[in-house]
Amino acid sequence: MLTDFAWPDMDTPAGAVLYIAGTVCLTVWMRRAELRQGGQGAAIATVDLLSSVSLAIPALAYWNAGIALRVGDGLLRLLFAAGVLGMLGFVVHDALKVTRNPRLPLRQRRIVAAIGAAAVLLPSALEVWWAGSALVHLHASP
Repeated sequence: MLTDFAWPDMDTPAGAVLYIAGTVCLTVWMRRAELRQGGQGAAIATVDLLSSVSLAIPALAYWNAGIALRVGDGLLRLLFAAGVLGMLGFVVHDALKVTRNPRLPLRQRRIVAAIGAAAVLLPSALEVWWAGSALVHLHASP
């Protein structure tokens, strides 16, 4: 039942939860056109969203050791790997998509691709750090 799953302890800072939720919401916002479009674009956007969520769970486990205990080391490692590989894969996918745009000069394509990659990688860096720390059993909460 829903009452069986309670937040293990309420020591997780609201700022960390908002940050992690913000990265997932940012993924949804960046993929909103593909999600509305349907078809193959929506499928790709859904996989990107799932990889973002896969990285968010281990990051939350850093802030809340109870989540890490419930999820387990094996699943945390799998989610971390899926999240990081998905994030990097979609950065490359999006950069290649931009560099193939014939309407922009080559220099502008490279600049837009670099800005797009930075827009994904920079906000996720802290989340990757937290998730990696949770994998080696370093937790912000006891």
